[in-house]
Amino acid sequence: MFPELSQGDILAISKALADTEYGFTGSELGVLLKQYGFSDENPTMTKYKRLYNSFVKRCNSDESCNSIYMFIQKCMDPARGLMDEEKYAKRRMETNKILMLKGIEIDDGGNFRAVQKARGVSEVTRRTRELRQKLYGYGAHQYVLRCCKEELLAEDYFHAVQEAAKSLCDRVREMTELPGDGNELIQIAFSSKNPYIALNSLRTSSEQNQQNGLKEMILGIIHMVRNVTAHELRIRWDIDENAAVDVLQQVSFLHKYLDQCVIVRKYTE
Repeated sequence: MFPELSQGDILAISKALADTEYGFTGSELGVLLKQYGFSDENPTMTKYKRLYNSFVKRCNSDESCNSIYMFIQKCMDPARGLMDEEKYAKRRMETNKILMLKGIEIDDGGNFRAVQKARGVSEVTRRTRELRQKLYGYGAHQYVLRCCKEELLAEDYFHAVQEAAKSLCDRVREMTELPGDGNELIQIAFSSKNPYIALNSLRTSSEQNQQNGLKEMILGIIHMVRNVTAHELRIRWDIDENAAVDVLQQVSFLHKYLDQCVIVRKYTE
């Protein structure tokens, strides 16, 4: 059973889906409305008003807002993002900002899932500001601060932590130009015998232990955070602000060590 939508909710959803910058075009809306059984009485009307009128008429007819949720889910089919991933992501994010007030969101697989209900639209901005302030106070690395943007926190701390964990592999690929991901990438990049990245000269056993320690710490974040958030349902791996700060601090700590590393050689083929 989906949460009820107010007139304001329906209007906001209509504006998100029909936005000039990232929303559907007028012709695309016409196809979608017809395909999913919505009336389209005035195709020349402003896009969001046209969509809003279609939604309201269908809800009044059905005496339910479930048809709007169905429409949103069809619009967020991941296949629709293949041609323009940036617009698709922005459209989903803006729609989720509205839905999070109802305790629901649509994930990147195009499916609805429960999330912590937001108390107001300002909560997203508040969370962003407070979390960033805490991390600034701890001297967080710039790579981590990039993962604490409003668009990520709009979908709860889960997504900020996931992106921060992913940033470690991204950073290693950027430094080494190695392909691959996860365990394989890190093992090759930080090999003590033939490394692409070195924390020190690797001449002594202590230096080799330091190199191995950095490698294992990065792998720990990958296994404990990134792999879990990538494969586990968000509702089964919830994370609050304090836990998010702890994880983000650890990722920041590792990025600072990567700052000290030397690129031994570039990957060529």
